[in-house]
Amino acid sequence: MSIPKIPEWITEQRFYCLLKQNCKEFETINRFQCKPAVSCGENYLTIVLRILLEIQLKDIGKKETSYILKIPLINDRGNGHDFHDLFVTEADMYDRLVPELEALYAKYTQFSVKFKPDHLRFLEPAPNCDYILMEDLRSKGFKNIERAVGLDQKSMEAVLMKLAQWHAASAQRVSEMGDYEEKYQKSYFSPEHVKWIEHANMTFNMPFLECMQQYKLDPKQQLLITKYTARMTDMYMNFGRINQNQFCVLNHGDFWCNNFLLKFNENEIEDVCFVDFQLPKYGTPAQDLFGLLMTTPNLHIKLSKFDYFVEYYHQKLVMCLKALKYNGKIPSLSELQSNLRINGLWAFVCAQRMLPVALYPSCDASNVENFMGDSEIAMDFKRKMLLYPSYVKQINLILPWLIDKKLIN
Repeated sequence: MSIPKIPEWITEQRFYCLLKQNCKEFETINRFQCKPAVSCGENYLTIVLRILLEIQLKDIGKKETSYILKIPLINDRGNGHDFHDLFVTEADMYDRLVPELEALYAKYTQFSVKFKPDHLRFLEPAPNCDYILMEDLRSKGFKNIERAVGLDQKSMEAVLMKLAQWHAASAQRVSEMGDYEEKYQKSYFSPEHVKWIEHANMTFNMPFLECMQQYKLDPKQQLLITKYTARMTDMYMNFGRINQNQFCVLNHGDFWCNNFLLKFNENEIEDVCFVDFQLPKYGTPAQDLFGLLMTTPNLHIKLSKFDYFVEYYHQKLVMCLKALKYNGKIPSLSELQSNLRINGLWAFVCAQRMLPVALYPSCDASNVENFMGDSEIAMDFKRKMLLYPSYVKQINLILPWLIDKKLIN
């Protein structure tokens, strides 16, 4: 696989200045190395780098430290690239909104809840490039899971607990501080993005309907799904509208196994930490729940334990809302289940678009141009994902299940 080119502005001197400001015992850098933090194709929108340092401390020897640096795929045009707004949003999440959610637990409870890695900024002059600089969670014992394998029940429970904490705090924040800004309420579900949504649906639905002919569906199921995909743009816009009569949260917005890390203590999960806050959206918790439940559990529990996972999340959500002294209406389990049925579109979207990404091996062709594009190369890439054996195995089970659950109707 190809290795991304390291921009010239990522220098030892820049990190020397950063450490001089943030580490009182810092003396100098003995060793500096910059290398890819994830394999090519693991992140479609960005380049993720790991900065490895050996630093000399004043009077107390040496220390190894590391950082994670995320930059755009196109990183030589300042903010003149298609995904600039995503970096602005993510920086705001790291610097303002996520700390506000964490502070609510410090205010109302006796325990500390941390959702994100520490976020840092370079000293002036700032790089002429969007970037997100974070502590390296690997140094604290966190690690990603094998996305093609998925999580077992105990691990899923730990992630659902953390998601419930996040959702509860995001609801309480509205009670205390007012509504989220318009960009968090609309995200990309807005009239100015209708053409983009329409195009995205076309570029996914065309190869999906072709590949569906090779899935184990009866003719009625195929016809139902074909008609369903024809209505997806209107359903997208309905999904994005906020129903003030229903319980709403600030969704992570891209909640699947590549965007959280687990910390293990022997065989027990000690903590879960979220990353990649580029697509937050205030609205139905169905967005995060379907994103997680359609992509991340092991196949042997994905469908059989679905209802249990929803109940487990609800139980923890209620517990967290009460701990935070939430004064709004706490949803009942039946109300949450009804909300998921109403918003079943997102279960299909996640099974159709996020699940193939989770199961397909990373390669040089795994990039946003091929994922979102409509060129023949892009369409062929999507066909390969949609006919990849492990995806076919799962989607053969998931599509009839979605129909039986009336999540596709």
